[in-house]
Amino acid sequence: MGLVFPNQTCNVDEDAGIVRFSGYDGLMEIRFSMTLETLDHLTKTYGEERQPHRQAFENLRSRIQNAAIRTYNRTRKSFYRLGADSNF
Repeated sequence: MGLVFPNQTCNVDEDAGIVRFSGYDGLMEIRFSMTLETLDHLTKTYGEERQPHRQAFENLRSRIQNAAIRTYNRTRKSFYRLGADSNF
C-alpha cells in the first residue's frame, strides 16, 4: 500500500514556526512538518498572494502532499521535515 492522506487536517503552529500534517501507509502513521518559511517561499514561487498560513497550505496541498509522497518513497521513515529542497 502507498502513502495516502485521508485526514485533510493540518496544524499550523505559529509559535514554533511550523505546519504539521500526517499521512498513512496501511496502519502506520507518517508524520510531516514544514517550516512556515518554506511555506512562504512556496507561496511566492507559485504566484500565490500573501495569505494566512493555513490558507496557503490548503492552496498548495496537492503539491505539498506529492512532495511528501516522493520523499517518503525514498526512505520510508515515520517522520520527515520538508524543506525548500524537498522537490515541490
